Amino acid sequence: MSVPALVICGLTVFVLALTLAYSRWRNEGGVRAERASRPRALIDTELLYAEKLFRVSDPVSLVAKIDRAYRLPSGLVVLVELKARWADRTFPSDVIQLSAQRLALEGQTRQAVARYGYVTVQAPTRPIVRRSHRVELLSTDDVVALIRRRDAILAGRIEPRYADSRSACRTCAYQVECAGVRATAWLR
Repeated sequence: MSVPALVICGLTVFVLALTLAYSRWRNEGGVRAERASRPRALIDTELLYAEKLFRVSDPVSLVAKIDRAYRLPSGLVVLVELKARWADRTFPSDVIQLSAQRLALEGQTRQAVARYGYVTVQAPTRPIVRRSHRVELLSTDDVVALIRRRDAILAGRIEPRYADSRSACRTCAYQVECAGVRATAWLR
């Protein structure tokens, strides 16, 4: 083999080794970041799913993307929803989202999912500040009722109700379409 061929071969091996080392370093950093984002109660659990879609068609059609799902030593699965926001609190929409995820995961996999979950709120600051809030999830019947109500509203079979709070109207994506006197007064 000629000297230039040996140099090229050596450089190729060096670049491959460097790429492999960098890839391992990044993966270990990802594992550390994922572990740091876990609620304390789930530190010693197994990460089962991350950013995965689940579908169910019975009792209603539903597709839900799960942020994180962890398996306890007992086999029970616990859901975690990750939120980046300034407000260090949970909202009813977080509970609905986790509850729908539970329904989809149970329906597709037949695994037992806890009737509670966690909303981990991360403030958009440096250093990163996270806090996990345990929430009780809605029953299957309640989730199905919400989905059917939404479908009925979209189909025009029933009228929507106005929000109970002014702040909900101010941040609603449908405020332009809302023709309610109460809602439009809150938007000013």
